Amino acid sequence: MTSHLLIDTSSLMFRAFFALPTSITDAEGHAVNAVRGYLDMVSTVAAELRPDRISHCWDDAEVPEGRLAHYPQYKAERAEPPDEIIWQFGLLRGLLPLLGEQIVEAPGWEADDAIGTLAAAAGESDRVVILTGDRDLIQLVRDPVVQVWFTVSGVTKMTRYDESGVVEAFGIPADRYVDFAILRGDPSDGLPGVKGVGAKTAQKLIAAYPNLGALVDDAEAQTPALARTLAETAEYIAAMQHVVPVQTDVPLRTVGPDADASAVAEVAVRHAIESPVERWGERV
Repeated sequence: MTSHLLIDTSSLMFRAFFALPTSITDAEGHAVNAVRGYLDMVSTVAAELRPDRISHCWDDAEVPEGRLAHYPQYKAERAEPPDEIIWQFGLLRGLLPLLGEQIVEAPGWEADDAIGTLAAAAGESDRVVILTGDRDLIQLVRDPVVQVWFTVSGVTKMTRYDESGVVEAFGIPADRYVDFAILRGDPSDGLPGVKGVGAKTAQKLIAAYPNLGALVDDAEAQTPALARTLAETAEYIAAMQHVVPVQTDVPLRTVGPDADASAVAEVAVRHAIESPVERWGERV
């Protein structure tokens, strides 16, 4: 049995950035809070899991054409990231290979899709943990192979989802999470969902129908208000079938590892991240 820790790098970097003060800076005045939090979070999880492999999965395209083609409003209203974190992504990208770590990207797609492809390739004897702050990846939960560890707050508290955990938290099976997300929507991605359908209604509809196509076909059996809404949003629901599902078979590109202890020491001192780098080295 092999174990693989898949890191949703963008998600965790933003989680760390907003959890820790930007007053954590290096000698040049650059904020390094996100990098410090990221290294601490991942090293803590890695120390517990002791995985055979770690992949730091990176967005190659934050807004992929493959999703925009079906829904042009995808992530359209998302605010530009703060300058302080953009710089830190560059620092982390240079540091990880020097630490002996591997960066994985799916050209033209998001980190979710790189993670989905790696998770789908895992066999029944493998064990995969996905570390993320993005609920979209819950759709990948697959017992006993794939779990999602979801960061709840800060850089330490997290919820661990296997299939029973998904049912307990959301009232639907993990393999129907895509349908749940389509109905409920996701404002952070610019996806409004189906008007008037919240979590409880979504649960009932998913329990009653094998897929959303069957629900739309049977719209007239719903209440008059929901029947009208389903008719009005049928095209949206169809488009979401190409937007919400994570890709599981896209080509991948890797960067690193290129371990260099002396270069790591220089970067750590220059950017005041000696402590998290030291903890990183002690995680095993």
